[in-house]
Amino acid sequence: MINKIKYRILILLALACFTACQNDDNNAAANIDAMVAEPGDLLNQAFPLNKVRVEGQGLTGLKKITLDNKINISFNPNHNSDKAFIFTIPFDEKLGSRFGVQPITFETAAGSFTKEIEILQPNPTIVKTIPAIATPGFPLEIEDTWFYNISSVTLGGKALNYTLKSSSSIIIGLPADAVSGSELTITTPGGTAKRTIEFATLVLVSDFDGNGVRTSWNAYGDIDSFNANTTGGPTGNYAALTWSGSTANGYNGSSAGTGAGFLNASSKDATRTFIDMDVSANVTGAQFAIQLNTIDGKDYGYNFKVTDVNWTTKTISLADFKDNYGFGANTASTIDASKITEIKVGIVQSDTPNPSVIKFDNIKIRYQ
Repeated sequence: MINKIKYRILILLALACFTACQNDDNNAAANIDAMVAEPGDLLNQAFPLNKVRVEGQGLTGLKKITLDNKINISFNPNHNSDKAFIFTIPFDEKLGSRFGVQPITFETAAGSFTKEIEILQPNPTIVKTIPAIATPGFPLEIEDTWFYNISSVTLGGKALNYTLKSSSSIIIGLPADAVSGSELTITTPGGTAKRTIEFATLVLVSDFDGNGVRTSWNAYGDIDSFNANTTGGPTGNYAALTWSGSTANGYNGSSAGTGAGFLNASSKDATRTFIDMDVSANVTGAQFAIQLNTIDGKDYGYNFKVTDVNWTTKTISLADFKDNYGFGANTASTIDASKITEIKVGIVQSDTPNPSVIKFDNIKIRYQ
């Protein structure tokens, strides 16, 4: 009997010792040894949207993952074992995501563990430009990824001013003397994005300060006055044409005459051709008449009313011009843009205030 009691005591002691050892082993095993990012096998570092494999012991029963003490990370419990689990690094500005070293906390059945992980900033990549073909002197929007902490934006090695629209878009101011084929470079802590920028062909017709391919302007038809050297324009002198109701001729206008085509022979597409000019007037409702030289037997024009007497830049697509001086049914969308040799500016007499004084400056033709 005594021997049986001794034997039972020995068995109980052995079981107690085994259970205690198991508990000690479990407590010792509940640990995270490493966090490895895929792809790339970064150790305790990861880029946004990387998958991270956590390796260790006692990792079963994963309950929660918290990044930087504020961002809850979703995970698939089916990918959880005693020695590993996998999750994806999120990045959401609205939730406060940031780059750099930050705490990450794991709650498992064995307890809570906090480690440090470094979220790396990805290299920026330029997706597209708006418009696709840039114009010197005009703004250009750059759509990209990972526009954070920009240190510089350069074109052809020269620094540019820019406005950060969002983490995926910036607007840059292109210099008027920008050269087609220049390299745009955007630098961040994550790296550098580069793209060669192609520029539109921009021809200055006249700035009324003696510059451009047409500098000697005259007026015709039912005008009261015309001055191509009026002071006080947006960039110097401007042209002013006044009509006070005469209908003797039934038309009016101004022109610097014709000559060689503004665009080269290969620039034929009307849908890629634009006329830019600064415009103003003495009264809202004053109606401009923009006309071209006769092309293929047709007289194309574009008419528009001034809605703001302050100076503004008007951009007109050549494809929006119509025959019969702007009153026809046929558009100029299929004409050969290289045949444009003259741009005339006048007033639509049939639908405009009396008197009307139109003001215009910095006429350009642009192919992009």
